[in-house]
Amino acid sequence: MNNKEGFKNILIVGLGLIGGSIAKRLKEISYSGDVFGLDRDSAILQNAYTNSLVKNDSINSLEGLEDILIIFCTPVLSFNEALESVLSLQPSEQAVFTDTLSTKSQVLELLISEYESIKNRFVLSHPIAGSERSGLENSKDSLFVERITVISPHETNENHHIDRVAEFWKELGSSTKILSSKDHDAIFAKTSHLPHVISYALMQSLFGNLHEKTFEFSGGSLEDYTRIASSDPIMWKDIFISNNENILKSIEDFELSLKELKELIKQQDDEAIVKLLKDTKTLRDNALEND
Repeated sequence: MNNKEGFKNILIVGLGLIGGSIAKRLKEISYSGDVFGLDRDSAILQNAYTNSLVKNDSINSLEGLEDILIIFCTPVLSFNEALESVLSLQPSEQAVFTDTLSTKSQVLELLISEYESIKNRFVLSHPIAGSERSGLENSKDSLFVERITVISPHETNENHHIDRVAEFWKELGSSTKILSSKDHDAIFAKTSHLPHVISYALMQSLFGNLHEKTFEFSGGSLEDYTRIASSDPIMWKDIFISNNENILKSIEDFELSLKELKELIKQQDDEAIVKLLKDTKTLRDNALEND
């Protein structure tokens, strides 16, 4: 890989599914800089070191590591604690920061209110990639390949930093798109967070009524549909709380659609049901064809 515009050093904070996949991808593409890791679980950091994903099995200071990109791959509500831990290691005053968090507005508010010294160099980003399986053991080097990473610049970011962060994600195999933090959280409340809400609620409803028979007669489709209900509970608790206003609005919009279909079923209005189903099918098919 040509690392001419890349960073000489990378620090991955949180070596779970996303952080581990970044480390594995950097190893796969023979990244020419040095890759370091930080995790609150020392056994996970040791595992990453043993498998040559990072250069360190412990870390006491970031002094001397110039031209460094620090990537936060933690649950949203653990971000502040993780950032404090990193800053205590005295990173370079030119260090560039980014993240992989699924919500942005709360992180940006924290940076603006409490971290004036680094907010200009903190470029918010979010790779649209993941799995219902969490942890370093489930990470993979192809996770970001042919995926989109959303970059959410704020008004004090410098173009040079934005460009370098975007280029980093491109080197991992991802394309990039720009969304403001506000738009990011509003859109993903509908396209990502709401489906998880529905999946968790559906499984709770089904198990509450069917118990062990829930999957016995599903034919496989239910397993596929509810796969995301096996996602990391801590991560999704943090997302639900940190983006609660947008998610609640999305739930209310969904409830209106569900109520409309419920009424048609109650009325046994076959023509109206067919029309709704046909119209919805056409919308989905056309959207995917044009994607």
